[in-house]
Amino acid sequence: MARTIVIPSSRERDAKLVLKMDKHYVASGLTSRAITLALTGLISTLLLSCILFIVFYFALSRPIQEVAKWVAHLDQDKKQQAVISPYSKADELGELVQSVEQIWHKKDLANRQIKTLAYYDTLTDLANRRMFIERLEEQLEFASQHSLVGAVMYLDIDRFKTINDSLGHQVGDQLLITFAQRLKGCLPDGAVTARFGGDEFVILLPAHYENEQSAATCVQNIARQVNQLVSAPVQIGRHLIHCTTSIGLTIFPQSKDTSSQILRRADTALYRTKAEGRNGFRFFDVSMQRLAQSRWQLEEGLHQAIHRGELELWFQPQVTKEGVMSGAEVLLRWRHPTRGLISPLDFISVAEESGQIAAIEEWVLDETMRLIKHWDSMGLPETFRHVSINISPSHFMQSGFVSQVEGALERHTVANVNVELEITENLLIENFEQAIKTMKALQAKGIAFSIDDFGTGYSSLRYLSQLPLNVLKIDRSFVAPIDHESDETPIIDVIMLMAKKLGLEVIAEGVETQAQRTLLTERGCRLYQGYFFSKPLHHEEFYTLLKQERVLLPT
Repeated sequence: MARTIVIPSSRERDAKLVLKMDKHYVASGLTSRAITLALTGLISTLLLSCILFIVFYFALSRPIQEVAKWVAHLDQDKKQQAVISPYSKADELGELVQSVEQIWHKKDLANRQIKTLAYYDTLTDLANRRMFIERLEEQLEFASQHSLVGAVMYLDIDRFKTINDSLGHQVGDQLLITFAQRLKGCLPDGAVTARFGGDEFVILLPAHYENEQSAATCVQNIARQVNQLVSAPVQIGRHLIHCTTSIGLTIFPQSKDTSSQILRRADTALYRTKAEGRNGFRFFDVSMQRLAQSRWQLEEGLHQAIHRGELELWFQPQVTKEGVMSGAEVLLRWRHPTRGLISPLDFISVAEESGQIAAIEEWVLDETMRLIKHWDSMGLPETFRHVSINISPSHFMQSGFVSQVEGALERHTVANVNVELEITENLLIENFEQAIKTMKALQAKGIAFSIDDFGTGYSSLRYLSQLPLNVLKIDRSFVAPIDHESDETPIIDVIMLMAKKLGLEVIAEGVETQAQRTLLTERGCRLYQGYFFSKPLHHEEFYTLLKQERVLLPT
């Protein structure tokens, strides 16, 4: 490489530096330098990468992997709650682990709550309808595959609606809880108990029986035990509640059985039990299907009976020992468009169970007072002093009952005839204090009260002495045996003596023979009601008889 250097003198203002470089030499130098720098940088980069990798692996990667494995294990076995956290240092990763743990526990709790809501009744902790049907379908398939037999029990608490309406929903809920506990305590291992809603409970006895006879025997014994356990009084707060249960039973599998068919059979048997007096159990048979269909048709027809004018008031005279009509009991009939005249024995229980009884009895109250006012304007005998109207416990205990009666009294002012409401003994047991409060409120408005079917329920002298009563009615079950010189006569003597001490009037129901009338008269009874004097009459026919002022004594 040649170099030319010009050195300026001190007198020159400018200078020049002229370099002539060898191209080959320069290129070679640059290349050598570049290679040196590249190798140095590569080694530095690799070394730094290794250091960073080691730091990342031991400081971050391994803890994160452990956390990931821990999270994966959380869902593998929900029964093992003690899953130990792999990282608990107080740094960002530790906070992450704690957050994951909290989220998982919330998720697990939510899943459990969802499962509980989906498969369990929140009030009683029993299985709900969904779980029961799943278990029933499993047992149905198992029974079919192994030629075994199972059973289903469908039950409810008799007159639960009355208890719930009169004592309040808190007492009703506590009664349901107690009922559920009693059920679980008397069932064999493997049985599934479910609450379908309200007071409806269903029990599944698994398909462990070799034949229908052994299954029927077992389920019958369990039903008896359930009836016995439930009948024991329940103390809830200051209320001592007596209740019974009705049970429907069915065996499975039958030909081409489904879960819905099994439940329908048991439900049908339940309503047969209720129709035959409650507090018992019945097995399903084919004839019950017709009964269930008939009941459903009655329930549907009742919804329109009032609006269509199909309900009618009938009256049965109440007479003195001289045969003079002093009053009457109001009776309800349903003139069905296809079935003709239907007795209340056939539809009142349907009205109670379907929640229609209050509307029907409100109509009876209003229509009775309207008729009495109309008859009073046309002229009534002076001896005719009262009419009695039956009131169901569930209606009587409703919060608006007093205002309903007051409204009817205001619309149809009746001056010369007393209105008497007939209540049952069971109502007094269910809510004694509320019954007294309601009775006193209505008594202040001129309403009188009688106990219907006295002697057949649970009432005691303490109840009778505190109630604002006017009349006791001797039940026909005590009157009918008089012709046969039965042991019922002392009961009549006790009722008459008790009524006398309490200052109450007595009416004997179901008087049909001269012998009955004679004995009742000898025991001091002065008022009677029954076919011996008159059958129930349509209100128009009754008023005609009333106007005649006839002595109602057979000759």
